[in-house]
Amino acid sequence: MKQKRNTVQKGIVFDVFREMHNHPSAGMVYEAVHEKYPEISKATVYRLLAEAAQEGEVLRLKLVEADDRYDVTLGRHYHIVCRECGSVADVDATLDECEVLMNARGYENFLVEDVHMEFKGICERCRQNVENQN
Repeated sequence: MKQKRNTVQKGIVFDVFREMHNHPSAGMVYEAVHEKYPEISKATVYRLLAEAAQEGEVLRLKLVEADDRYDVTLGRHYHIVCRECGSVADVDATLDECEVLMNARGYENFLVEDVHMEFKGICERCRQNVENQN
């Protein structure tokens, strides 16, 4: 098996990523990295994040109406996406996915391999902006 090198660039990218704490997209990580280290290319940032997701080091969130985001929390959890600004936050909820499936219809001819649940709403900052405009 080919061993991956732990490059200086990888260390920089993931130091910046871990500082962000907001489920950033690859583009957001690149912008933050580029501010401090303009010599690191966009392709390098995207590749490193994709590899880390493929290797299970981070989660790649494939959201319905937003760019893919990355998450350091690896355990099973859910997310909420602001319908105004697109910010993403963790949802601390315990859902019995088997019970949900037992009450669902139409899956009978499928072998269920995964469940994806995404909440939509409006974040506090956007809600305050809307209230201030009224």
